Amino acid sequence: MSFFDLEKMESASKSNLDAVQQLSSKIFESAEELSRLQFKTIRAAADDNFESLRKMMSVRDPQAFLELQASFFKPNEQAERLVEFSRQTYDLISRFQAEVTRLTERQIEIGTQQAQEIVEEICKNAPASAEPVVSVFKSAVEGAGNVYESAQRAAKQASEITASGIEAAANAAGQATAQAAGKKTA
Repeated sequence: MSFFDLEKMESASKSNLDAVQQLSSKIFESAEELSRLQFKTIRAAADDNFESLRKMMSVRDPQAFLELQASFFKPNEQAERLVEFSRQTYDLISRFQAEVTRLTERQIEIGTQQAQEIVEEICKNAPASAEPVVSVFKSAVEGAGNVYESAQRAAKQASEITASGIEAAANAAGQATAQAAGKKTA
C-alpha cells in the first residue's frame, strides 16, 4: 500500500512545469517590450540630435547660431520625454508584475489543493496509531497556508504603496515641468 498517488504527483509536476514555462514566456515578452521601448527612445533622441546637427551646419551668422543654441536647451521637453519614458517603463513593469502575481497565485492555489489532497490521502492510509503525527502534519500544512496568505497580503500592500509612490513622483515631475514651462514663457 502506498501513501502517495503517483498520478497526482505526476499531475503536480506537469502543472509546475507549465507554470514555469508560462513565467519564462512572460519574462521574455516583457524583456522584449522593454527593449523595444528603450530602442524607440534612443532612436528618437538620436534623430533629434542629428536634426540639431543639420540645423547647426546650416547656420551662416553668429546671431542665428546663438538663437539656434538657445533652442537646443529645452529642459521642459527633455523632462517631458523622461517622464513619458518613465511612465511607459512603469506601466510595462506593472503589467509584468500583475501577470507574475496572477500566475504565482494560481500555481499556489493548485499546489495548496494538491498538498491538501496528499495530506488527506496520507491520513486515510495512515495507521490509527499515527494519528498524533498526522494531526501535527495537518497543522503544519494549514500553518504554511496561513503564512503564505499573510505574505501575499503584505506583498500586495507593498506593491500598491510602491505604485502610488511612483505615480505621485511622475505626476509631481509633470507638474514641475509644466510650471517651469509656464515661467519660461511668462
